[in-house]
Parts: sequence; C-alpha cells; structure tokens
Amino acid sequence: MTDSFKLALVTGCSSGLGKALAEQGLDRGYHVVATARRPESITLEHTRLHKRALDLNDPEHIRTLCTQLHEEFGQIDLLINNAGFGLMGPMLEISPQKLAEQFQTNSIAPLELVQSARQSLKRGSTVVNIGSVSASLVTPFAGSYCASKAALHALSDAMRMELAPFGIRVMVVRAGAIRSKFAERAESELTPQQTQGPYQPLQQAIAERASLSQQNASDADDVAKRIFDASEQSRCPAYVGVANGHRRLYSLSKLPSRVTDWLLSRRFKLSTLHGDEL
Repeated sequence: MTDSFKLALVTGCSSGLGKALAEQGLDRGYHVVATARRPESITLEHTRLHKRALDLNDPEHIRTLCTQLHEEFGQIDLLINNAGFGLMGPMLEISPQKLAEQFQTNSIAPLELVQSARQSLKRGSTVVNIGSVSASLVTPFAGSYCASKAALHALSDAMRMELAPFGIRVMVVRAGAIRSKFAERAESELTPQQTQGPYQPLQQAIAERASLSQQNASDADDVAKRIFDASEQSRCPAYVGVANGHRRLYSLSKLPSRVTDWLLSRRFKLSTLHGDEL
C-alpha cells in the first residue's frame, strides 16, 4: 500500500452494476474493496482489488467488516451502496418477513454501512446510494421494491444535510433500466400464492413487471462511468439520473395521481379485473 491512495468500498460486486463499478474504480486508480455474500463469486482480479464477504442482513457482519477495513486502510474515500434486489408481487401476497428482508437489504443496510464506517469517512469522502426511478414512480406489483427505494432516497436526503458540515457528500443515483441479473432474482422471489389468489389472471403481467428492468436496458459499464464522473465532481450533485428510461419515468411520476393510476392500471391489466371479494 502506498502512502497516498484512494479507497472505494462497493457492495454487490458479483455481477451487473456492482462489478462494473468495481472495474471503473480500478480504472481510475482506486484501491477497491469489492463485497458480496460469497466473495468467490467476484470474478475480477487486480492487485488493487480486495474481495470481502458481506452479509447485508447481518448488522454485526457489517460492523465487523468496517472495523477491519478501518484497521487495514484507515480511510474510505468513496462508499457505494449498490447491493439490492427487487421483491415483486401484489401487496396482498407479500409476507411481512419478505418485506422486512427487502427493506433490510435495500434501505437499512446502506445506512448501517455509513454508520459503521463513520471512523473511515473523512472530509472529502463521498457516499453514493444506488436508488431508482421507482422511488418516485410506484407501479403495480412492485410496491415493496418501490417503497424500499423511496426509503433509501429519504434516508439519503437526511444524511446529505447532516453530513455536509463534516465535508462528506451524499449522492443518490436515480437509476432506470440497467443490464444485470436483477430480473432473475425478481422472478425467483415471486410468491407461489399468486397462482391461486385473486390476481391469478394477471400472472403474465406480474412476471412482466419482474422482468421490465431488462427491457432496453443500458450497459452497466456506461452507467458506472456516469456514476463515477458525477461522484468526482467538485460539487457533487444530490441526485444523478442514469440509464434508459429514467427521464421519461421520472417525468411520468410528476403527473396527477389519477392520470398515472389510469395509465399504470391499464399497462399492468388491473383494469381487466372485476369482482366483489378478495
């Protein structure tokens, strides 16, 4: 380790955007701590790459990793909370346990990481939270995911103001469609009760919502470059929009709710449902 170095900590690096972010950090001269639940799944290799196991559902694991990193490196110049997943399905069919897991991974763990890494964050450090345009535009069959990202945006807004006096910047990425394995995980999380419940006629629409993020998706490498460019600006933006669809969908979220309700109900076939009982 040289006397002068930059360290980036990136979560969820086994594939997709996380892998691309780790690569982008290496290309820009950072030492990169790349994390995943199973670090052996991280295929990148580099002398400045440091693979670490991280279970975002285990607060003690988060604290232990941050303590180890502080002892080993002493600083974190860039913390990118990228890891997350999409829990899809009708709200009536989402179990409280699955909802809690969704919020833990997508909303609470990023905050826990910042809290646990506070000793390593210095004036000039930047926290980047990978949010989503879904935080603004809530769609049928993705309420859990949309809510978790909305919570992440709100927590980030508070952190941005509270950390500013200490010279620590917080940036939210309002992401659109990024090429990744997001849809595979989302489809695997679909609840089996849907096949027998009142939304059974809409199975195709529900499955389509799970895979929607991969339609006309942007290349993860291009998105990672855009995120790093924004994070390294002298005046780091509070929000940066990236990837296909983010502008259109964010604009759609600003329409009156009666308009978006009508459009989205038609898009996801809810207007075809009729009945007096759930």
